[in-house]
Amino acid sequence: MDLRRLRLVTGILLCLAAKKAVHACAVCSVTNEASRYAYYGTTVFLTLLPLFMIGGVVYYIAKKGR
Repeated sequence: MDLRRLRLVTGILLCLAAKKAVHACAVCSVTNEASRYAYYGTTVFLTLLPLFMIGGVVYYIAKKGR
């Protein structure tokens, strides 16, 4: 079995094994609207936080270099 086929089979087996874990997510199917908005807000915050941190460092370096 070549390496490419081994990777494909391993990937398929991992996807099949993770199926139960994906269905176990309690937050994605929550019926409480406040919890859903908190989940989405946290997702947006944690997505944008690294971008703002990098932007702050770039801004600091640009300001100090002038």
